[in-house]
Amino acid sequence: MVDTATVDDHGVAPEGLPLTDDYAGPRDLPMQTVVSADGTLIAYEVSGSGPAVVIIGGGLNDRAMFTPFAQLLSPHFTVYNYDRRGRGGSEYGNPEYFSMEREIEDLAAVIAVTGEPTSVFANCTGGMIAIAAAAAGVPMKKLGLYEPPYDSPKATAGQIALLKHYIVEDRRDEAVTLFARDMVRFVTPETLEHFKQHPAWRAFQSMAPSALYDGIISVDHNSVPLDLLPKVNVPTLVLSGRDSSAAIQNACVVVADGIPGAKLLRLEGEGHLFNQQTGAPLMIDFFAD
Repeated sequence: MVDTATVDDHGVAPEGLPLTDDYAGPRDLPMQTVVSADGTLIAYEVSGSGPAVVIIGGGLNDRAMFTPFAQLLSPHFTVYNYDRRGRGGSEYGNPEYFSMEREIEDLAAVIAVTGEPTSVFANCTGGMIAIAAAAAGVPMKKLGLYEPPYDSPKATAGQIALLKHYIVEDRRDEAVTLFARDMVRFVTPETLEHFKQHPAWRAFQSMAPSALYDGIISVDHNSVPLDLLPKVNVPTLVLSGRDSSAAIQNACVVVADGIPGAKLLRLEGEGHLFNQQTGAPLMIDFFAD
């Protein structure tokens, strides 16, 4: 276990998340869509050939964020890289009826497109969704997780209300800043201006309304779901960075211990930002077994 007793502030990246060149923007691939159970249109792209792998991102992640990862997997797998609702080419849906179940339905709809039980790679909040989906019986072959952020700071009622206010007024800079700096805490006051100069910031602005969904998930599903983990009956690999917050590292240990047969791999020199170049070979080996 990782000792969290001395950690006062355990946001997902208390020192600030470093942005790298991993963000490559959209690819020149045709966007396809599937209709989720509540009628929301979910966009995805397909690349490569071989067994199916679905990629699901975390907060303020769209499919463009995982272009490098999808490219690295494509020589080995047919990769379905999708936009969660409210991001990229996907529709926003009705926030009044949003819950974890809507996200599970979206993931299930994309998996159904593959026509087979498929392996799933899930980053950050996407891992919370994938765990709940697997426990609910959504067909999966294997599950790869990078740092589902359980036990991170829970969004407050005041933050959720302010975020809704910014979204209604289309104040996207303020919405992204509130989510990234104050709620999830992957941006610090010192790194905020650097983030605003990075090409990814424009993508964050475009996805600002979706921050509400991850905020709701943080409120309703903050704790490790100990009751769900034994129901995840697929081979699972949990990746965690040794430089990530102590709380997230500890949560990854608990997740790996709770899922039958799951393996935990802790990566030296890595933090909460998923290193796609480092992670891809590990997931290729895992999904190919």
